[in-house]
Amino acid sequence: MSYLNEFLTFDFKSEHVFEHDLEHDLSKRPQFSTPKIYTVNGNLGKRWYVYFSFRNPKTGKLKRVTPFYGDVNKYKTKEARMEALTIYRKTLIKLLKLGYNPFKDKISQFT
Repeated sequence: MSYLNEFLTFDFKSEHVFEHDLEHDLSKRPQFSTPKIYTVNGNLGKRWYVYFSFRNPKTGKLKRVTPFYGDVNKYKTKEARMEALTIYRKTLIKLLKLGYNPFKDKISQFT
């Protein structure tokens, strides 16, 4: 019976170590967070923008990238701002999926 106990204990430990290694494997982790729209709770007197994080190649951690404002804050209605920000967000998602890296690339490579 002790052999079974040792076997099961060893197997559990090795599986746990394997799972732990997978959790920290950077190639399996997403390179960026999904871009989000910041509306300042609908306040048109404040600046609205799209923001996201990207994995810093030096640290391996997600780092917030400079928010993208575009010209959205010139619009005077919530609907117009949301429409513009939605377009910015969708375009940014496409660029990120194509491999855009804000730490390395220039946007002209993707246009």
